[in-house]
Amino acid sequence: MDDKHIQILKDLGFDIDKKMMTNEYWKRRAAEALALTTQDRDVYGCLDHTVGEGVRLFDVEGTEYLDVTGGVAVRALGLRYKPDIEFEASINDVVRELPGMDFDAIPQTLLAERVAGITPGNHKKRVVFTTSGGRAVEGCLKSAIDLTGKRRVVGFRPAFHGRTGYALALTSSNSKHKSGFPQGLDVIRVFYPYCYRCPYGTNPEDCSVECVEALRYALQVEGNDIAVTVMEPICGEGGLIVPASKAVKGVYDLTREVGAYFMSDEVQAGMGRTGKWCAIENHGVVPDYIAMGKAIGGGYPMGASIGPAPMFTGGSRHSETFSAEPKMSLLSLWLIKTMEDGDYLRKNAENGTYLMKRLNELKDKYEEVGDVRGIGLMVGIEFVKDKKSKEKAPKLRDSIVKNAVQKQKLWILGAGQNVIRFTPSYVITQDNLDDAVERLDRAIKESV
Repeated sequence: MDDKHIQILKDLGFDIDKKMMTNEYWKRRAAEALALTTQDRDVYGCLDHTVGEGVRLFDVEGTEYLDVTGGVAVRALGLRYKPDIEFEASINDVVRELPGMDFDAIPQTLLAERVAGITPGNHKKRVVFTTSGGRAVEGCLKSAIDLTGKRRVVGFRPAFHGRTGYALALTSSNSKHKSGFPQGLDVIRVFYPYCYRCPYGTNPEDCSVECVEALRYALQVEGNDIAVTVMEPICGEGGLIVPASKAVKGVYDLTREVGAYFMSDEVQAGMGRTGKWCAIENHGVVPDYIAMGKAIGGGYPMGASIGPAPMFTGGSRHSETFSAEPKMSLLSLWLIKTMEDGDYLRKNAENGTYLMKRLNELKDKYEEVGDVRGIGLMVGIEFVKDKKSKEKAPKLRDSIVKNAVQKQKLWILGAGQNVIRFTPSYVITQDNLDDAVERLDRAIKESV
């Protein structure tokens, strides 16, 4: 951190100098001030908020890392993308806050039109903006319950939809997320289509979509009075699981058969990450509801609930204070246009194919790499004790992540119990991907 930014902190009233710029100092200070949430300070250092470019980020000691997390799928165009900075500077004088759920403003309306236009289906849609993906999920759920008058929903195991309220009730990827918290929804839950570990003992070659039949049976014995089925088109936090398209279509058809809505949770997989604006398009399904978040805000906290018109039976059924503030809406509109002008959907698909090819080389090389799967720039590597038993190897995964971050300087995250995920920013190049795979290769070699 340079003198200018240290001085800014001093001007804000803090006694800070360069001697304090160590990871251990700031991790200790953070631990004393911040509630424990998802930090793993045994692995990661303290990031420097003043530097970084593209997929290069730095900690406060000046160590450079190659980032393949994309801010957990938030930073579509990487760190400090120059055209983004220039555009944001050009709108710095706009009003920052207007209560968008109480009054209309042009940027929010234009963004709603664009979001409705890039999401699948030509049916009439309405959009509610919010401040996170979890809240976007909740907005869709409330709408489906309101429109149908039904209160039960279909969810999957594993699944991640958020850590609050209704979203938490649908989440089932880690018991730590929900143990001890009361659940706000009645959920009929079935296994997520997980071909590598099919709970029904089949494989893709002879699959008869037993997972769909399991849902049919569940509805028969538990009741089919459901408002909505909520499904991730790629199971993200649960382990980067890519379901068979015929399973997704089967779940969708069964949902419609019983008169319920179908919702796609696109918070992590959407906004072009898979080469489609919405990942559900890879499965040939047009959902009734779409929950978006993360990348849609262009680096700012934003989510969007997209649903059928009208989304609610009347006014005041749903609202919150912040809703696609003018500056944020303009940045999101700029992001969508930049992605279109830069042909990023095609690039993401091509780079994803290349990344899968390189990671499959590691699968061929190591007995402990059980599966590589993904679509576009959303890819997971599952670690096992050996390929034959497929026994999960969570401790090995954790060791690889720690080695990758601390020794190979590859900024990476896990997912599920034994998976490493790649969700890099869209500006990543094939040279960057080669570099990332080589660093991961060294981390695996030193950990097995």
